[in-house]
Amino acid sequence: MKAEEKQKLMQECLQYFRERPVYEKVFQKMRGKYESLGHIGGKVVLTGLSLQDKSQLGGFLQKDYTENQSVTISAEAFEICLSKSRFSDISLEELLDAYFGKKLTVKKEERRKKQEERDAFFAEVQSGYEDTTGGRWIQNTLKEHTTGYEILRQQYNSAPEILREILKYVFEAVKQLPRMEEKELLPVFAAKLTGDPHYFDASTVAERLLFIILSACWQETKDRELSEAERKNQIFYRAGILKDDLSNDTLVYGIRAWKHNGNLHKGIEGFFQEREPVRLTLRTIGTFGGVHAEREKIYLFENPAVFSVFVKKYPDCAAICGNGQPRLATLLLLDFLKENHSFYYHGDFDPEGLLIAQRLKERYGESICLWNYRADWYERYLSDVNLSEVRMKKLEKVYLPELLEVKMQMQKRKRAAYQEAMLDMLEPEKK
Repeated sequence: MKAEEKQKLMQECLQYFRERPVYEKVFQKMRGKYESLGHIGGKVVLTGLSLQDKSQLGGFLQKDYTENQSVTISAEAFEICLSKSRFSDISLEELLDAYFGKKLTVKKEERRKKQEERDAFFAEVQSGYEDTTGGRWIQNTLKEHTTGYEILRQQYNSAPEILREILKYVFEAVKQLPRMEEKELLPVFAAKLTGDPHYFDASTVAERLLFIILSACWQETKDRELSEAERKNQIFYRAGILKDDLSNDTLVYGIRAWKHNGNLHKGIEGFFQEREPVRLTLRTIGTFGGVHAEREKIYLFENPAVFSVFVKKYPDCAAICGNGQPRLATLLLLDFLKENHSFYYHGDFDPEGLLIAQRLKERYGESICLWNYRADWYERYLSDVNLSEVRMKKLEKVYLPELLEVKMQMQKRKRAAYQEAMLDMLEPEKK
C-alpha cells in the first residue's frame, strides 16, 4: 500500500475509533501495558461500562458483552479483529502511535529520557559557574540530595525556565558576597543585580535558595537562642547583606566604637562622652571594626526599665539591654566584646527568663556570669503572678547548675519574681 493510501486509511481508522469513546479507555490501558511490558501484549480489563460502551466494543470485537460485569480484551484478540477489518493494513502499535500523536515508549526509556533532559538542563545552568560557590553547591546538591534539592526538583518540574533565571541571579549574587566592610540593604543589592528590589523578598524561591547557599558557605549551625527569622538575618549579615537593618537593635551604655578604617565612630563617641544610652541598629553595628567599654565588666539586662535605672545610678559602668530574648543586634555586639570583656547577666526569675540566661551561657561560656541567680532572692521578691502548667513545663529544659537553685524553688512555688523588684539589690561587682 502506498504511503498516501495508508495515511488516508489511518485517518479513517482514527475517525472510527474516536467516534466511539469507549476506545479511549481501551487504548489508554493498552498504552499502559506497553509502557510496563516494553511491547504490545497482555490483557486489559474494563469495568463500569454502559450498555452503549459494551455495544461499541461488541461491534468491532464481534462479541456480545451485554451481560458482562467487566470486559477483558487481549492485545492479541484486538490485533486479530483489526487484521480482519477494513483496517487490516494497520498494526495495533501503529494505531496507538497515531491515536496518541506520539510513539509509544516504555517507562524505563521514558525515565531515562527525562533524566537526560534534566541533566542537560542543570549542566547548562551551571555552565560558567563550575568553579564558583554556587556551582559547587548545585553539583553537590543534585548528587547528594541535600538541603535545597526539593526546591530545585519542584521548580524544575513546574517552571524550568523561571528556575533557570533564578539560579543565574542567585549564582551572580553569591559571587559578589561576602561584602565585609560596607554592608548593603537586601532590596538595594537585589535592585542592582536584577533590576527588581523585591527579587529576594522573604519566602521567594530566589531568597530561599540564596539563604541555603550562604548557610552552606559557613557550614552554619543553628543558634538555639535565635528564632528562624533572626537566624536568617544573621546569615545574610555575615555575607554583608542587611535584611532588617533598623528594627533589629540593642540598647547600650558606656560603649565606644571604631569603624573598619580604624577611625573613632563619632556618633557613638558622643553618647559615650555625654553618658547617655544609645540604640544601635544592625546597620550601625555593621560599620564597626571594633568595640570596647572603658571597664572590663559589662552588665547585661533583660528589661529596659532596669537597664535605665542601673546606668543612671552607676554612670561609670557599661551596660547592654537585650529587651527580652536577645536579638541578632545584641548577640553581634556581644560577639565583638567577648574577647576583652566579661559579661554579668541578670533577668527575670520566670521560666522564660531562666531559658534566656541559659542560652546566653551556652553561647558565651566562661565570658558570662549569671549574676545573682539565688534562691533567697527569688523568695524575697516573689510576685503574685502564678505560672501556668504550660510555662512550668519549660523549666524541664533548664539544666545549668547556676540556675538549678532558682529552678527548684520555682517548681515548688509556681510563681515568678521580676527583675524590676530587685533594682535596689543590683549593684556592680566589686573588683
